[in-house]
Amino acid sequence: MANWIITFKDRILSWFGVGKKESQPAEPEKTPIVEVARQPGLSCPECGTKLVISIASLINYEPVLCHGCGLELTIDQEKSRQSIESLRKLQDGLDQAEKIRSDNQLN
Repeated sequence: MANWIITFKDRILSWFGVGKKESQPAEPEKTPIVEVARQPGLSCPECGTKLVISIASLINYEPVLCHGCGLELTIDQEKSRQSIESLRKLQDGLDQAEKIRSDNQLN
């Protein structure tokens, strides 16, 4: 067979995962980077100032006031009901974890 036919056949076979395979060392799975220390919040839609918002303020539907321009942001309670309930569950879990941690430090 001509060289181009062999090359063509090898490419077709490798396309379907058949034939010669060059052994490649397995790369370890990369660990995703998670930013834990970042303060939660958002940027003000008017002036861009960083607004720090706690889970507690969200759960209690507290308005957020921008100290840069004075804009007051409020949560649409109807549209956010499921999200707020999820945050409540998260906060309950965090509170339980903190209690366990502090109880274990006393022992």
